[in-house]
Amino acid sequence: MKKIIASLILFAGAATNLAFADTPINQSELPQAAQTFIATYFSGEQVRKVEKDHGRRGVQYEVEFISKAEIDFDANGEWREVKAARGTSVPEGIVPEAIANYVSTNFPGIAVKEISRKRGGFEVELTNGSELHLTADGKPMQPRRAHR
Repeated sequence: MKKIIASLILFAGAATNLAFADTPINQSELPQAAQTFIATYFSGEQVRKVEKDHGRRGVQYEVEFISKAEIDFDANGEWREVKAARGTSVPEGIVPEAIANYVSTNFPGIAVKEISRKRGGFEVELTNGSELHLTADGKPMQPRRAHR
């Protein structure tokens, strides 16, 4: 009986992993907003792969280019994370203006290598390796305190 229960638990775990696995799709299957974003900011790039993920946070899409640049989109096609190709920076126009101003003022000559939307703001990685947590209006976010 124990072997049967253990087998059922393993099968349920494997089925759960398959349900949340990335599924390759065609670029044309992305939401229209994602297709427009790619055409606007990555028109010169060749797509290497596009995947649809049915994860715990709902449907998400990941696009990887031959150059190794990557974009993650939510179910509506809004970008969640943009990573520039090695040796380059995130295309102008993606980074909110207030954040771009903060970076240029406080890190002259340094560019944004990666940007992610996070609760309350953005996480920004710069080409010099610095990592910033900023609000949409370009102000440093206060670290969250642990609840006791």
